[in-house]
Amino acid sequence: MQRHHPKRFTKNKFKRSHKSHDHPQLHIDAEPVLKRIFAKIGKPVSTPFTPDAFQLQALKAIGKTDCLVIAPTGSGKTWIAEQAIRSVFEKGGRCWYASPLKALTNAKWVEFGLHFDSRNVGILTGDTKENADAPIIVGTTEILRNQLYDVMHRGEDLRCDLVILDEAHFLGDNDRGVVWEEVMIYLPVRIHLLLLSATIGNGDEIAGWLSTIRGKECVVVREEKRPVPLYPLFLHPTGRLMPYLEKKRLFSKISEFLREKQKMQPYRGSPPHFGDSIRILEKYQLLPAIFFLKSRSECDAALKSCGRLPDKDADDTFHYTLEELVSRFPYLENHKQFSHLNTARV
Repeated sequence: MQRHHPKRFTKNKFKRSHKSHDHPQLHIDAEPVLKRIFAKIGKPVSTPFTPDAFQLQALKAIGKTDCLVIAPTGSGKTWIAEQAIRSVFEKGGRCWYASPLKALTNAKWVEFGLHFDSRNVGILTGDTKENADAPIIVGTTEILRNQLYDVMHRGEDLRCDLVILDEAHFLGDNDRGVVWEEVMIYLPVRIHLLLLSATIGNGDEIAGWLSTIRGKECVVVREEKRPVPLYPLFLHPTGRLMPYLEKKRLFSKISEFLREKQKMQPYRGSPPHFGDSIRILEKYQLLPAIFFLKSRSECDAALKSCGRLPDKDADDTFHYTLEELVSRFPYLENHKQFSHLNTARV
């Protein structure tokens, strides 16, 4: 029997554009003070996982009553949710994990499916309904609210033993906060409620209100320490990276730049050139990076301005991986953003 060998990757399969941009070349540089920060960037040494004290405190609390966890992004709030779900699931109970965003909901559906077997995890959003009778449901908060409406209308009880509200600070959102409020008000008292947030500032006030309407204690668990430090930087139009702050005040060169800018006429030039920004980040090993823009049209325009990253040894690996991906999902080759991914890895 002949053995099939996968077709060897060829560079001309995915052609790269060599079109250069017409923006002036920047002088890529960085303030010397940033060397200390750049030296800390990299993959940390792998160590055995040990729960932090606040995580254990939260698990102890949610096993008995409601709990509000306020901790920085990346500190391990999802681990608390997973362990709380596991505790209920292993006893034959049912759990509901609600989030405000469909993208986050989809990600958690996949993640929990790996932890608890996909047969035990369902998803309910406005777009997707899969395995709706599973003991662990991941969905948007609006769907959970609607389920509470339905069971109250029928005079029934919600088939659930634990509800987790991720991004609980949405309670204060002008448009959608009422949904979180109604879930907290209508949720049967017997169902423990776990609230997760990185930004709630009035945790004691919210916990006090919850205790009043639900007739049970809501334990507030706080963690101030950020496991991954944040270093805000500023990219000067000249291409120089500099710290955003010095001694809790705006960096002097940024203040000087802003003063000079105020003296100029209103800026009417072209949008920022994201290709230059990426090359600067690449030089200081700050990639991968995420750019947040306020509209899809601005994202599309940013892609067009990225140009082409310099050819490197890593290109072969990247394009081979891309070829394998397209072979599995051929429709991706016709996606309007494919050319940008192929030429600029963006």
